[in-house]
Amino acid sequence: MNKKKLPFIQLAVIFGSITLMVLLYSWASSPNTASNSSMMEQSMGNMMKMHLKNVTVADLVKPQNGQIEISQGGNSIAGHHNAQYGFLKTMHYLTTATIVILLPFIIAGTVFLGIIWLK
Repeated sequence: MNKKKLPFIQLAVIFGSITLMVLLYSWASSPNTASNSSMMEQSMGNMMKMHLKNVTVADLVKPQNGQIEISQGGNSIAGHHNAQYGFLKTMHYLTTATIVILLPFIIAGTVFLGIIWLK
């Protein structure tokens, strides 16, 4: 093996092993594999089943005016959150688009360097 290629291969093996260890650790610590689950480890659907055991279809259909008035009245108090949400939403779309656009170049560069350096 060429001595110039050795650092690249060592780094590739190190990063690959770190990636595999993190994936295996996250799979092993998944709440789906745990035998006993506390309230924090349950899914949202399981929690809603627990809270909505005695709710009927009629309860879901009839209007609840008290809750609607409270939610509409609170909009003026929390109005500053809407402006901040717009900025966060814009930043989210911008960073996601940047990653999506650059991902093919990153993959192509990695494949190109792998082919060139391993020759």
